[in-house]
Amino acid sequence: MRAKASLLLAALALAACSGDDEKASAGGPIRMQLSDAKPAPEDIPMPGKIDPPDGRWVSEDGGAIYGEPGMPALLTLSCDNGMVKAVRNVPSDDGAKAMLSFVGYRGILRLPVSNDGDQWSGSLASDDPHWIALTGGPFYATVAGGGKVIFPASSTLGQLVDGCKTRLAKRGDGGEA
Repeated sequence: MRAKASLLLAALALAACSGDDEKASAGGPIRMQLSDAKPAPEDIPMPGKIDPPDGRWVSEDGGAIYGEPGMPALLTLSCDNGMVKAVRNVPSDDGAKAMLSFVGYRGILRLPVSNDGDQWSGSLASDDPHWIALTGGPFYATVAGGGKVIFPASSTLGQLVDGCKTRLAKRGDGGEA
């Protein structure tokens, strides 16, 4: 009988303690000071290995294509009237919508995309500062059903985005892109 009473008393004490903890934690966010926070150096590779190991960036028709030689592209970037278009070749439901997320050392870009049944695609103005996620070093991309692909850094991407900015400026001045 004493053992049951002791267990009941201990359970009540724990319940009372956890109630106070919940009230204390519900007060607001915890703020932490990060001293000397700096971006990662560009020469440090992304965690994990590049997907696939023999994948490479190729400049083609003013765009950039990433994949293995002789295989379908994993990611294609192109410029159209000052907009950078990203295409990730992953099938899904025709008309489905998602976010194609690019995460790099220098930023994150979440690009709204739609699927035509065969691939995810979306566009964003080339002068958007979030393109630094792709042009600032290695990065990875993820989209619904596509898993995570880790891409190496490439000067081809910076050249594509910078060249596309020139077309955007011409379009804004009334010129033809």
